Amino acid sequence: MKFRRIILIVFLVLVGASLIYALMDKRDVTTSSDKAYDAYRRGIELSYRLYNREALESFEQAVKLDPNFAMAYSHMSWLYMTFDRKDEYQAARDKALSLLDRVKEKEKLLINFGFARSDNRTADIARYKKELLEKYPNSLEALDMVCSDAFGNMDYDEAIKANLKIVEIDPNYASAYNLLGYSYFYKGDYDKALEYIDKYSSLAKDQANPHDSHGELLLYMGRYDEALEQFRMADSIKPDLYFVLSHIGDTYKEKGMYRDAVGAYLKAAEFSPNERTRCNIEDNIAICYVQSAQEDKAIALLKEVLEKVPDDLKANAILGDIYSRQGNMDDALVQLGVVKGLTSQAIDKGQYSESDKASMRSAENYLSGRISLARGDYKDAVWRFMALYSISKQPDRNLFAVLCGEALLKAEMPDSAVSLMSDALKLNPSAAGCLKVLADAYGKLGRKDAQKGALARYLAIMKDADDNNPSVASAMAQMEQLNKRNL
Repeated sequence: MKFRRIILIVFLVLVGASLIYALMDKRDVTTSSDKAYDAYRRGIELSYRLYNREALESFEQAVKLDPNFAMAYSHMSWLYMTFDRKDEYQAARDKALSLLDRVKEKEKLLINFGFARSDNRTADIARYKKELLEKYPNSLEALDMVCSDAFGNMDYDEAIKANLKIVEIDPNYASAYNLLGYSYFYKGDYDKALEYIDKYSSLAKDQANPHDSHGELLLYMGRYDEALEQFRMADSIKPDLYFVLSHIGDTYKEKGMYRDAVGAYLKAAEFSPNERTRCNIEDNIAICYVQSAQEDKAIALLKEVLEKVPDDLKANAILGDIYSRQGNMDDALVQLGVVKGLTSQAIDKGQYSESDKASMRSAENYLSGRISLARGDYKDAVWRFMALYSISKQPDRNLFAVLCGEALLKAEMPDSAVSLMSDALKLNPSAAGCLKVLADAYGKLGRKDAQKGALARYLAIMKDADDNNPSVASAMAQMEQLNKRNL
């Protein structure tokens, strides 16, 4: 599912604004105190590294040294919002806006744009962005916005073009190389992607995020052990970054090591900046419970999550999925109604492109597909999962491939399942779920040697999986039967 994008959207909006402002020259920041400016620059550097707690302390110090420092108040407010400190966000926001007459035109525009993003005022975001692009088209800030928009719209060629312009202006702007790496990855040029991530690392040797980015790309490529090495290096540099710990959990989950994954997620939750992020991490724990045949624990956890964050789309969809698996269609349909309502509310709040709307409906279509699968309406399930597969990117693309493959097998279309799994495995040759579906498809086609090959690859990837992993147990039983026939 495209849940990952939904989960991170608030974090990316708030932190993204910080990274934009990190590009600004000293002359563009209005303060009467050199010491306040030094504290501000420390805060910018810490924000750039995603060390947000430490960054907030620096911005707070800056406004103590200069109570009229509008930009420092702005950064404080965005970080307060990240940490669910809403009253403090509002106070710092009000103070920053009250000081706009004291700052320069470009600074004022950037502050207004930042608050439009944090307040999710779609019309104002577009207005301020348009003004910035018209008045300062070749500025780093404008190019950064172009790049962010292009990347969000999956226009990776345009994102690469904008980022290359940025590094022409500032060859040491490390985060541009980071986004170049991700852009090339999603274009399918893995060698180029890792080349730019290595450049990012070389410019930020003492930071955790380059290792996290490197590990994330390796994770998406199915190079799980190498990914874990990078995540552990990131964790050794800065051991309280929740997203690094979450990525460790993601990697263990891909290897079927659900107990270790839950442990990593629990640690990530301890350091999460706000309630919503913590609940999203707990959603991943619930998935581990589902995949290790502990559905009752998953249901209990998801209900706890929804008591805290009732509009958590992911939690609502997973809960509905579990109900459909159990044959509890009434409750599954109730959850589908909730998911549809939440999705409609979110779409109605803003002006979105059709592609954005399709992405926002991922949870709805996922649960609809799962319910169709449980009801035996396999054609509808195939249609929904295939549509999601076509618009998604890693790691969600693998998930939708598996779901669509399972539906194709139920629909007695094993040839189509083989074709789809083969396509998905080009992106990640170690996608265990795809390999398992591929083995099942070969089995239906009577291609025993090909089935054995897929099962062998699957079992090699899952060699460290939990002993009670039901999927591994099934694969081992299939392999044993195939070997007996060859005796």
